[in-house]
Amino acid sequence: MYWRLEQGPAAAIGLSLVIGIVMAEALRELGADKVRVKWPNDLYLLDRKLAGILVELTGKTGDAAQIVIGAGINMAMRRVEEDVINQGWITLQEAGITLDRNMLAAKLIYRLRAALELFEQEGLSPYLSRWKKLDNFIDRPVKLIIGDKEIFGISRGIDTQGALLLEQDGVIKPWMGGEISLRSAE
Repeated sequence: MYWRLEQGPAAAIGLSLVIGIVMAEALRELGADKVRVKWPNDLYLLDRKLAGILVELTGKTGDAAQIVIGAGINMAMRRVEEDVINQGWITLQEAGITLDRNMLAAKLIYRLRAALELFEQEGLSPYLSRWKKLDNFIDRPVKLIIGDKEIFGISRGIDTQGALLLEQDGVIKPWMGGEISLRSAE
């Protein structure tokens, strides 16, 4: 899906979180009622990855951002060798959930257009409470993987900029970046 963000690239911070919320809510309405969001750009079902979100953008400061949004939802897949995919994953079919693809696509496009308009006007703030309700790892032990470094702590949700809040030894610190991966530490 294409979107033009008039405020420019800097205003896109947190956009993948909004897309995740909208996708999770749409899937829940269509019967996948246990779908959750995972920071910064995945959907989880039963603690396994169900979908991934990719946001590509171009633009310079002072110019509008050109944004292309892509998402892949595991509807049904053949089993692959476990070492090919480095994390737990699930399909809707495996979870016993049957959805009409056309209905899902229509609902997602409709909801995403409305969400993108609201995001353009108000940023991430209208979505913070919705994220908290859907966050798969809130108040759970997690590890951040940054290159070959692992950082352990308790996930405390996200801040107003969309950064992951990680608690270590009673101190909460925001983490943001394209090369950070969040995983369960349980």
